[in-house]
Amino acid sequence: MLDASFGTLIAFTDIEESVLEHYRTWMNTWLSARERKLGMTVGAIARPRSYIVKQTFTALPGEESTPIVIAVSDGFAAEPVRRGGGRWDAVFRFGIAVVCSGNDGTARTLCGHYQTTIVGIATRHRLIHMPDENLVRFDDLTDLRIEDIDEEAIGRSMAAVRMNVTYRVDNFSAETPTPDLLPDPVPPQPGDPEVETVIVDVEKLSIT
Repeated sequence: MLDASFGTLIAFTDIEESVLEHYRTWMNTWLSARERKLGMTVGAIARPRSYIVKQTFTALPGEESTPIVIAVSDGFAAEPVRRGGGRWDAVFRFGIAVVCSGNDGTARTLCGHYQTTIVGIATRHRLIHMPDENLVRFDDLTDLRIEDIDEEAIGRSMAAVRMNVTYRVDNFSAETPTPDLLPDPVPPQPGDPEVETVIVDVEKLSIT
């Protein structure tokens, strides 16, 4: 919701959480559709065990159980655009990945099921409603791939499907109005007290 004095106050983390929750909401619907298409029993495709946000694909988590759905947030995809009234629209770059594991090549097959799912969610459910009533709009799909992950040390195969997309956020920031200055309700923390060095001469006394 647009604050009359401060604008939308949207943080990167707000957008990340909304995008990840969007994929969580629609994941089972699309996986179920894939199962029906292939004549599989309900639940035959392993559902995600965890959903996380990261800033890079290079270091995959090792403690979570797979499949893992990862939203990789990479900031602005292009320079923000200024519209009339001093409002700014921004386009954000995201990578949506699903990491799967299995034996005898099943990880790559599982990634294929998830590939149809994340593409369907991105292109068919293009609007993401944020809690503050702002909209995140699907903008573009720029890359899609399935890659094998070398995990010989753990005795199983792993693979990941990765989709690169961009999302547009209208009114990401606004120049006007200028808010009034509010006093800080927390009093400033006092500085460290000064320490004086005192040298005391002690006379040696003999005890008899």
